Amino acid sequence: MSNELDKTKFKKCSCSVDVEDEKVTIKNHYSLMGWFWWSMGTTAIPKSISFKCNKCDIKFEEITDVGLIKHHMYYRKH
Repeated sequence: MSNELDKTKFKKCSCSVDVEDEKVTIKNHYSLMGWFWWSMGTTAIPKSISFKCNKCDIKFEEITDVGLIKHHMYYRKH
């Protein structure tokens, strides 16, 4: 198994920016319980993650699948 994010599982922006590009703003959306655990210093899994292209200023991907969220959280660039 590779230690890199499988970018084929995620959409690209129309200008070909992908989820790991530096021109992307990533926003994690947590549930109320997720915010509680996050504020206590533990790792909480967001209920969704949205990706916004800073070049086009559009949201090109939002993932809600728990498996994809965990994959992104584990393998993303830090």
